[in-house]
Amino acid sequence: MKVDEHPFKLRDRLPTEHGFWVMLAAAQASALLRTGSTSPSMVIAVSTVVMVVVAGSLSHRQVRKSSAAQLLSAGGLALSSVPVEFAGDIAFANIATAALARLVVFVTSALVVRAAFARAARAGQRQSRLLCGASLAIPFASAAFFFALGRIPEAGTCVIAGAVCSVFAWCAPTVKQLKPLGLGLAGLAAVTVITLAL
Repeated sequence: MKVDEHPFKLRDRLPTEHGFWVMLAAAQASALLRTGSTSPSMVIAVSTVVMVVVAGSLSHRQVRKSSAAQLLSAGGLALSSVPVEFAGDIAFANIATAALARLVVFVTSALVVRAAFARAARAGQRQSRLLCGASLAIPFASAAFFFALGRIPEAGTCVIAGAVCSVFAWCAPTVKQLKPLGLGLAGLAAVTVITLAL
């Protein structure tokens, strides 16, 4: 074995998908912005959550092979803000509704990406249409639910997610257009940080 060869390199085991890091950063930034605190205890809470999530992501190669695992991973990243918001003494109802809105945004983003991959597969058009339909139905139905509860920031967040997903459904990006797709979804995640802090 060469001197610079290591049987285990953490860097090689961490997720390389930018979507993972964008969602994780958006969830934690959103939680910090909502708590309005950067106290040492909050920094410790965020650091702990990030370490746990990153440790859990070491099996990202297996996650990449499964659409269901990717959707669950997106959901887990959305919920990674919950411990930080609990540490920031935010009311449970506010934590729950924001987490649900974040969950809607992250899962629909994952659905849009899966639809792009489905378009590249043989006989994947039907699956692509189903994924697109779900990426539209989920945020708009969630927006109606939040409006009914009087939760305007969460409803607005879901409307924005639905609008972005509508653009992608109309453009029908393929795997050859993953970079602009990723940038658009990163923008959506950034907007989510702001809208949920209102």
